[in-house]
Amino acid sequence: MKHIAAVILLLALLPSNMTLAVTPDAKEFTTGNLTKFSTAGHPKSKGVNMVLSYPNSWLAKEGERPNIVQKFVSDGGRGLEMALIITKTIPVPAGTVISESELIEFFTPAEMKGMVPPDATFIHAKPTKIEGLPAGILEFSMRLERAGKTTDGQFISYIFIYGTTMVQLQCGISTDEPTTPGVLARQMDNFKPLFFLMANSIVLQDKWK
Repeated sequence: MKHIAAVILLLALLPSNMTLAVTPDAKEFTTGNLTKFSTAGHPKSKGVNMVLSYPNSWLAKEGERPNIVQKFVSDGGRGLEMALIITKTIPVPAGTVISESELIEFFTPAEMKGMVPPDATFIHAKPTKIEGLPAGILEFSMRLERAGKTTDGQFISYIFIYGTTMVQLQCGISTDEPTTPGVLARQMDNFKPLFFLMANSIVLQDKWK
């Protein structure tokens, strides 16, 4: 009952221009069919102890790249939707404490726009908070080429800094073949409510001790 009440509250907090997509994945989340993943003790977590929930039908896999802690893929690992937990150490001297005002400045739309990959198209950025910390939401699209196959993808990243580690929940949708920006945007709109709920399920365990 507590979980359902929390989900209802989160749905009420959805941006006014975002409607809840009636997708099986979103329904799983809203009915509590979830699995929790913890970064505690993970060698790629950079010391961040974070818990995140994802739909039971998604498959959790180890990330192949050095900064990808875990990836979650729709349709039991066969789908075209994915979420990644990414951690990166900020290159500052040991013992550095990043102030709240510095974090707020970091997550301005202009600063976040500079984080978009050079071959990507910036869509939108805005500041927010995650677990009470200054954070940002960054959206972009890009054409993906791998092993001779070309597809298109659109991404929304929920980004925050904990201590001296930058953490991203990077959520994305992709297509089987190149498509138009409009098709990508509509597919992303379907999954944004789920991605919003996943981002809002983040709990920093050490922060509340």
